[in-house]
Amino acid sequence: MKAVVLHEVGPAENLITEAEWPRPSVQPGRVTVRVRAAGVCYRDVIDRLGGFPYMKRPIIPGHEIAGEVVEVGDGVEDFAVGDRVVNLHRGACGECEYCRAGHEPRCMRQPYAVGLTIDGGYAEYALLPASCLVALPARVPFEKACFLACTAGVALRGLRGHARLDRGQTVLITGASGGVGLHAIQVARALGARVVAVTSSQAKVDSLRARGAEEVVVSTDLAFHKQVKQLTGGVDVAFDCVGEPTLNASVRSLKPMGRCVVAGNVTVSRFELNPGLMILNELSLSGTSACSRRDLEQVLDWVTEGAIEPVLDEVLDLDDAVKAHRRLESRGVTGRLVLKP
Repeated sequence: MKAVVLHEVGPAENLITEAEWPRPSVQPGRVTVRVRAAGVCYRDVIDRLGGFPYMKRPIIPGHEIAGEVVEVGDGVEDFAVGDRVVNLHRGACGECEYCRAGHEPRCMRQPYAVGLTIDGGYAEYALLPASCLVALPARVPFEKACFLACTAGVALRGLRGHARLDRGQTVLITGASGGVGLHAIQVARALGARVVAVTSSQAKVDSLRARGAEEVVVSTDLAFHKQVKQLTGGVDVAFDCVGEPTLNASVRSLKPMGRCVVAGNVTVSRFELNPGLMILNELSLSGTSACSRRDLEQVLDWVTEGAIEPVLDEVLDLDDAVKAHRRLESRGVTGRLVLKP
């Protein structure tokens, strides 16, 4: 099969298209999926550069996959050949303390991660554990479904679960024109919240408003908390999709007893926190990653109903993986890039 393979970490050119890579053989508890679309996430760039020290090599990258089941391994009961599916980044055992509490992304018994410890979606076929698959409604196209777990799903888990965002509250979203940010705006609106979006580009203001942001703050100096406080008096929730570069201003944008949830980090730099600010204003700070089956199913329902519109930037050929990574690194993407084998 054709596959994009990373043999060694490094620049985008290290993504090598292999025309005759071995197609995986089905195994017990797993299914073979014919990949119809694979999202290209900025996390893929970080991993390609060596950000995940335990990544298997060589590896087929890509943790955002939508496709059709073509083979079913022994013991798989929930899926059959021909089923349309989309994946979670990790599966879940359903029995450990985290799974029982509804925190499936923290499952203690599933050591794999798609595109990191097992091969991912930059290929014609992917061998995936059945526990990480979710049925894909026929009305949702593969190209718009593949990235929903890692964008809208992550946003829903962070906003509903960690931030406890309530109807009528105000949420600040940084990195709002990125893949997670654009979907977080729509998720927040679906939850009944008012959205203040932060971007560094004046050219992206109209598109952010079109997605549901009531206020858009353009900031190039990362001191946007001053503008946010003037507009809102302080937000109930800050959903930070950028990490270290914006986190200080996100925390300072909160009203007393506000909650900041970190969903992304584009650098490996450390963040300095003022404990006095946290104590005096009784603020909370937490991280979020991945999403649960329940989260993704809710997102798929919203997409089917038209409450959320997946934001697709461009569909590229599998051979264009290097081009996709370069565009991400140059910040030249609004929404998600998708590879089509």
